[in-house]
Amino acid sequence: MKKTLVLVLFLSLSLMVFTGCSQERGKGDDLEFEFDFSDGDKGWEGDFTDYPVDYEEDIYELDQGLRELPAELGRNGKKGYMLQGHNRSDDLFMYMKKQLTGLQPDTLYAIIIEVEFATDAPAGAVGIGGPPGEALFVKVGASTEEPVPVEGEFGGGPYYQLNVDKGSQSEGGQNAVVVGDGAKLENDEFDVYELKVLDNSSEPLEIKSDADGNLWVFVGTDSGFEGKTVLYYTAVNVALAEK
Repeated sequence: MKKTLVLVLFLSLSLMVFTGCSQERGKGDDLEFEFDFSDGDKGWEGDFTDYPVDYEEDIYELDQGLRELPAELGRNGKKGYMLQGHNRSDDLFMYMKKQLTGLQPDTLYAIIIEVEFATDAPAGAVGIGGPPGEALFVKVGASTEEPVPVEGEFGGGPYYQLNVDKGSQSEGGQNAVVVGDGAKLENDEFDVYELKVLDNSSEPLEIKSDADGNLWVFVGTDSGFEGKTVLYYTAVNVALAEK
């Protein structure tokens, strides 16, 4: 019996290492997932919403993927998940998502998401439509459904919108809360990146897992700044507690 238990624990730990995240059980069935993007995307995927379906591709400058971090962060050789976009629509949402598995099926969880990212937007700067830092609203979210862009109608034409309720700009929704903004806390120069950490510990999300014990989490920015934004996400940590 002891040999069987040891084998099960070994296989569980091996799976965590293989998938690039850690999963720890705390009190009861509480869970923690930790994702560090310094050497891989850990299964996270980026996407964009809140812009016209029929748009000129070049003017939005949409780009995403694993990239080397800016040198001034002092993490030589390390990478982050980069999201880039030029907010021509005055409402661009840039986000990344990941499905969590191994949860209790059909179970309501209180979810806290901590996100670390690098931003180059100085506090108090002036920008088109809004400041590049304070008008970049950082959100964390969770949903039973995969958060994906869907076609809808806005302003008399087809528009990409998110299929779950993230709210609009400075407001959260049923599936997301605002945790802060993209303004730097220390350096006041443009084009110089620094790290920032935000979380929703003061306002946990309450979302139910699906029948298979799966749940989607996402982090992103809802922008009122009508310029170009380039962010590097370096880590996301997720804590779930059964309700």
